[in-house]
Amino acid sequence: MTRRLTFSAAYSNPQQTAGSIRAVEAHNYVLDVRVRGSIDERTGIIVNIKTLDAIVREKVILQLDGYDLSCHPAFEKVAPSLSAILQFIHKQLEEELPAAISLTGIRLEERSDSWMDWAEDHAERKIKKPMFMITRAYEFSASHRLDSPHLTPEENIELFGKCNYPNGHGHNYQLEVSVEGDPDVRSGQIIDTVLLDKIVHTEVVDRYDHRHLNYDISEFQNKIPSAEIITKEIWDRLQPKLPASVKLYQVLLRETARNIFQYNGDGN
Repeated sequence: MTRRLTFSAAYSNPQQTAGSIRAVEAHNYVLDVRVRGSIDERTGIIVNIKTLDAIVREKVILQLDGYDLSCHPAFEKVAPSLSAILQFIHKQLEEELPAAISLTGIRLEERSDSWMDWAEDHAERKIKKPMFMITRAYEFSASHRLDSPHLTPEENIELFGKCNYPNGHGHNYQLEVSVEGDPDVRSGQIIDTVLLDKIVHTEVVDRYDHRHLNYDISEFQNKIPSAEIITKEIWDRLQPKLPASVKLYQVLLRETARNIFQYNGDGN
């Protein structure tokens, strides 16, 4: 079960401080708390929602809502980055929940294009330790044509339909890039988001935006630029550019509202 709560907080960004002027960032945070447990045969639920909400409000919301986190005792030794705030929330909750349920995940959204996850266990990837992951969202517009050299013109039209029109068609792609790692002791961050944005823009967004992928982009010259192949190519471009301290977890590409593709790398 997941419960969503919200709070607002601000903090000083030392990277944007000029002279005696202190730059302050403020956000309306969205917090998702995920728990699991067995269904109580008497009530048909795993936990009273009111009980869970009361714990989260007391241990988290009331501790952070409306505060300048730069002056908060919990962040005296580490900057209140998204990662540091998430770690604080995890510490506040991990031993406070009722015995009938356990904490399995936390998502903290700072903006609609930036959020971070903590997960207890990703069994499908055989990860047996807590994991911190940050996701950043991007957009680019591009054209492509789906046409296979292995098929006849008639077969291409039958398979791809309108997507096989000779002059191609376009999409407003939405891209989500997720990386995982351990928070840095000094900064409290998994990765500098400015650096991550620069890598993604250089390797993907600025490269693909307003281009015809079939004709303008070298990696698609001999490949069908389907959304599946585009997603994998994005992974292959980003993975070697990331710092050694983090690992690319997932590339998710939304081609349309109904067509969503994700890739977690070979062997994952």
